[in-house]
Amino acid sequence: MLYTLIGNDGFRGMVFDSEAIDKQICTQAQGCDMFDRIELNNMPRPFRKLFSSPLPVSFPEFSKGDRDKPLPDIDFERGRLFLNQKAYTVLSPLLEDDGEFIPLSYEGGQAYFFNPLHRVEDVDGLNEKLSLKNEWLDAEHLAFHEDKVRDWAVFRTAFDGYMTLQIQEHIKKAIEQAGLTGVYITPDLGRIFPYERSEIKSAN
Repeated sequence: MLYTLIGNDGFRGMVFDSEAIDKQICTQAQGCDMFDRIELNNMPRPFRKLFSSPLPVSFPEFSKGDRDKPLPDIDFERGRLFLNQKAYTVLSPLLEDDGEFIPLSYEGGQAYFFNPLHRVEDVDGLNEKLSLKNEWLDAEHLAFHEDKVRDWAVFRTAFDGYMTLQIQEHIKKAIEQAGLTGVYITPDLGRIFPYERSEIKSAN
């Protein structure tokens, strides 16, 4: 069975340090290639080789309500994942064949950014008859030919602009068994904002 990961707004959200990214990817001769802006470009393409040192990120307080929010073990970022050291230890053996891990530094210490690289379109795994968009062309439901993606732990789709992350049952169980915080897990594939939060499973 497949599931979609959803960010949990009960935790603070990760923000990239754009100036630090500038220093690593921009050159005097060529400037900055927008294609290389990991904080702006969420396409499933490799970024790891662009960075020679850990990228700084933070979990700022944007409002008074953020002061009481804890830092997550996992943060969902447009189809990709922030993983603190605990989450990385649990999930990296399960995800290492499905994307790349980019070292990060943040107020909690060392962490990693997981960039999933599998596209369901590469194996014709999207069920186009059952995948739906609404009148604003936002994905409302995703469906897949599960036999074609069974060897992938996680994957994304161009159908929704790579904005969601689909996971297999064993990833769901690993997150729940380790008590990793910061995400919801829903069987309602492709829906980033379910109508009823009570209907979905909080990892913690």
